[in-house]
Amino acid sequence: MNLMRNLLIRTKTFAKTLSTAGKMDDMSAFRISYNPKEPMDIDNLPSKDPMELFDLWFKEISSSEEVREPNAMTLATCNRKCEPSARMVLLKGYDSAGFRFFTDYDGRKGQELAENSNVALVLYWRPFHRQVRVEGTTEKLSPEECDQYFHSRPHGSQLAASASNQSTILPSYQVLIDRYAQLQEQYPTDSDVVPRPPNWGGYLVKPKAIEFWEGHTNRLHRRLLFSREKPEDEHVKAGLNGWHYCVLSP
Repeated sequence: MNLMRNLLIRTKTFAKTLSTAGKMDDMSAFRISYNPKEPMDIDNLPSKDPMELFDLWFKEISSSEEVREPNAMTLATCNRKCEPSARMVLLKGYDSAGFRFFTDYDGRKGQELAENSNVALVLYWRPFHRQVRVEGTTEKLSPEECDQYFHSRPHGSQLAASASNQSTILPSYQVLIDRYAQLQEQYPTDSDVVPRPPNWGGYLVKPKAIEFWEGHTNRLHRRLLFSREKPEDEHVKAGLNGWHYCVLSP
């Protein structure tokens, strides 16, 4: 009820601001209060390894019905000209080595990763007022791991990956529909083995830095940074498995 009430107040306030200011770019009143359900105790962490801490957060959030797609994340890449781009992708696995996602190697993100392996990830879970930022480098997954994941996907998704030349210009959307229909005739049932396209596969993001953010009242947010390289500061503490961590100002 409190959440709905806050949303209604926020919407009414924002609408009033627009009507009085007459400017669609005035977002000054568009805000909510952050009150986390179980605030992060940065002085008594359940783990001093960021991947273990991520696992605890992710399992808690993915078990909640409030977050429908907990593995949705922003992936930011950069080409050789240092021109950035970002888009939403799905996290498809993680462990002590890093974070995994899959895509078309020939699409824009794949081309940019071939030019510049540095990436950033952001996962944001609004109902929990929590965010995780990751910075690191990428490497391609093995063909065996790519095959395994590709054939675990729904049949229609396998056909779509084969039909689409990601990020290329289409004469019309019907061209894509026709390609899909042709593949559907060739591989009509779920039992048919759809070959994984050689230009489709996965990446491992090997993290260099992981930041845990939690929104708090009066914008006194909590930020906890883990990094492989130790910052030169007396307040940086030793974590586990080669990590260092410190508290950041919001």
